[in-house]
Amino acid sequence: MKTIEVVAALIAFGGGFLACQRPAHKARGLLWEFPGGKVEPGETKAEAIIRECREELGLELSVHGEYADVTHAYPDLTVHLTLMNCSAAGGEMRLYEHADARVVTVREALLMPFCPADQVFLREIERRNSEERTNMDHVMKAGELFVSGCNCAQAVVCAFAEEIGLPEETLMKLASSFGGGMGGMRETCGAVTGMFMVAGLLWGYEKPGDDEVKKAHYARIRSLAESFKEKNDTLVCRELLASLPGKLKSDPSPRTAEYYKVRPCVRFVEHAAGLLEQLLNEG
Repeated sequence: MKTIEVVAALIAFGGGFLACQRPAHKARGLLWEFPGGKVEPGETKAEAIIRECREELGLELSVHGEYADVTHAYPDLTVHLTLMNCSAAGGEMRLYEHADARVVTVREALLMPFCPADQVFLREIERRNSEERTNMDHVMKAGELFVSGCNCAQAVVCAFAEEIGLPEETLMKLASSFGGGMGGMRETCGAVTGMFMVAGLLWGYEKPGDDEVKKAHYARIRSLAESFKEKNDTLVCRELLASLPGKLKSDPSPRTAEYYKVRPCVRFVEHAAGLLEQLLNEG
């Protein structure tokens, strides 16, 4: 069976990418895919993906190179499919060919019925994303998580998800009660309680009667607390935020540009993550 050259577009939008649903009347009808199509004679792959997305979606693309490729045998044809790394450069999206289109994260896409060849790309995107998350400095990761909307405890805990070995969703729930100084009560800073949770999950004791291990772990927690206080003067949320104008609220504030401009919380989150990373590096 002849192999057909096909291109597809990985078009980034925010934290996701564009996925399109094939029309019902075509082969693999209503399955999802990366938009694209056949490479015509005389075309480069970049020229082909630009043409296909213009014709099918009304989008103009900038092409930044090849992301991955796969050869897959369908019952009716064999395709050599190349996923091109792209970004939208203009146009207004319209569905001239597809039944539907939406921006999805890779985790959402992995739960959707994608064409088999495209599923290979989804797994590769997930693998690379996981590698990037692992390689990212914990301090930077904690700061980014906070800026993305996580509370201070979640940001610290989830920055160490790989080392802890629990799903990020589980850690998000575990730490969700401790933002705003414990449920908005402005008591112990969530970055600090998050730091203590990570320390417990990584180095805590399991046997209640093991007094020596318990003693050593409590000493570790006190050391982390003293290091945090040495730089920030206090562990208490309301005291850390005392310089903010107005009365602190119990309910979470909207994460607006103004919020991030005046709130020092990302600094506390990054400091807590840095103290934990220092312990990791010390073995």
